[in-house]
Amino acid sequence: MTNKPTTPKNNNQTSTRTMKSNNFPDKELLDMPPDMEGVTRAEKDSKTRKFRFIVNGVGNCPMKLTTYAENKKKAIKYVEARWKDCKWEIVE
Repeated sequence: MTNKPTTPKNNNQTSTRTMKSNNFPDKELLDMPPDMEGVTRAEKDSKTRKFRFIVNGVGNCPMKLTTYAENKKKAIKYVEARWKDCKWEIVE
């Protein structure tokens, strides 16, 4: 017995088995911000500092995040770009 997908006997019948295509992005991928310098992370060769955050709303428990940014304002911008719907707090 072979594991070939079933094919219609004539052109008017539709196939009962369909295969998922990975060629088209789904809504979750389209809603994600682009992973680019200056949008979700610091620009290359810029002087950065380490900032720590606690992000709530990602899963069951809070996520501890450490990111590098030029200043506090940009660190907040990067966190909000990645996790729009979540609540966050900065840890000093």
